[in-house]
Amino acid sequence: MLPTIKTGVKSPLIAFLLLSFLSITACRQPEIPEYQALENFSLGRIGMKETVVSADLKYFNPNNYELQFRRADLAIAINDRPVGNTVLDTLIRIPKKDTFYVPVQMKVNMKQLLGNAMSLLMNDELDVKVNGTIRMGRSGFFMNIPVNYQGKQKIEW
Repeated sequence: MLPTIKTGVKSPLIAFLLLSFLSITACRQPEIPEYQALENFSLGRIGMKETVVSADLKYFNPNNYELQFRRADLAIAINDRPVGNTVLDTLIRIPKKDTFYVPVQMKVNMKQLLGNAMSLLMNDELDVKVNGTIRMGRSGFFMNIPVNYQGKQKIEW
């Protein structure tokens, strides 16, 4: 007598549900890196119409996996006055559970800042707003993530 092999509907269904659960949890949206500081602030070419400003933005990746930063398109305002836009189009590898730096360079419209120059010089803090999108992801899957940051930035003169 030949042994009988039981085939049931349960095992393919369980396998399908398990694979579905794993694929959903593996592809969940990464946590947005946390802004920590603005470092290495410097003025490049200084002009009457525009000045080139560069800095390194320090972030922390709270995810348990490495990410890739692909692109950023950001509008920056200081003390509620728009000062310029920056576009960063380069690949940056972001280590898991670690800090990383994003180099930013932009042309600042001096006319926008001059109307606020006295208050800028009298204070050691600026109200900084950054709005736009960043493109980041992992394993070849990238998504646009909105950026809406507002906070105080200490400036040492």
